[in-house]
Amino acid sequence: MGADARERDPMSKKQQFLGFVLAGAVAQEAGEKTSDTELIMEIAGQIPEERIPANIMNAARVFLAFCHGESKRPHRWMLGRAK
Repeated sequence: MGADARERDPMSKKQQFLGFVLAGAVAQEAGEKTSDTELIMEIAGQIPEERIPANIMNAARVFLAFCHGESKRPHRWMLGRAK
């Protein structure tokens, strides 16, 4: 049943990216006692699907590192805005 559902309605690249970002943001929020998840998800939702790199899990990791100040500048793919 699960495989048939995925074949009929697979998650888009953006949905997968947002899922990884959500999981990472919630984990960081729990570990650091912050409340940034809602803001991080708002920003991640503005990135157009076509700008998200092919390695979705790594893209989510890099995005979360940027959100938490571990890199000084955003990568170019993060700067696009959804229309």
